[in-house]
Amino acid sequence: MGFADIQEKQSEERKREKRLVHFTNAVTRDFLGSKYVTSKAKATQEAVGYITKSFLDYLFFEEHKEIRELYDEQVHHFMMEFAPRKLNLDTEKAKEGATIMAHFFAFLEDEGYIHNGHEIGAIAKKNAASFSKLFPKTVKKTTKKTARSDTTKGATKTAKKNKFAGMDIGRNDPCPCGSGKKYKKCCSKQT
Repeated sequence: MGFADIQEKQSEERKREKRLVHFTNAVTRDFLGSKYVTSKAKATQEAVGYITKSFLDYLFFEEHKEIRELYDEQVHHFMMEFAPRKLNLDTEKAKEGATIMAHFFAFLEDEGYIHNGHEIGAIAKKNAASFSKLFPKTVKKTTKKTARSDTTKGATKTAKKNKFAGMDIGRNDPCPCGSGKKYKKCCSKQT
């Protein structure tokens, strides 16, 4: 493969990326204008935009598929593996997320982008409970008064020893424990 071929391939890839980003923005904007979304609260509307763009980015740039190639395997993989690692959602938003995705797939079918949106939406709803369990629960902040009362009662926390403390690991490197998370979000917190 010559240099000109490589440049042409890179140019085609940039055109594809540009087209898909434009498509993602247009479809998300149209979905945000649908009756389902406009009847929701503002926080839910923000979650709708975040989840739909994240799903389309996953489909186009992680799986390298087109919208017409959407199957239940991609939806299942997005919900059970990709989203818990990449998306910033709590349990409540995740519960809502499966419903949002189901409505989004139905919207895609109604608009003629896919032919199996209602079927895939049913799969998303079916996996809603499992999906929401993969995200952390919303943590309530404790007040300073509560923190002081714990120390006065003699309660002490014992920190777990970091088993990778002597290794040369960057904060943003994958954690050597194999969890798939970044080191800073996983075992570095155990010191």
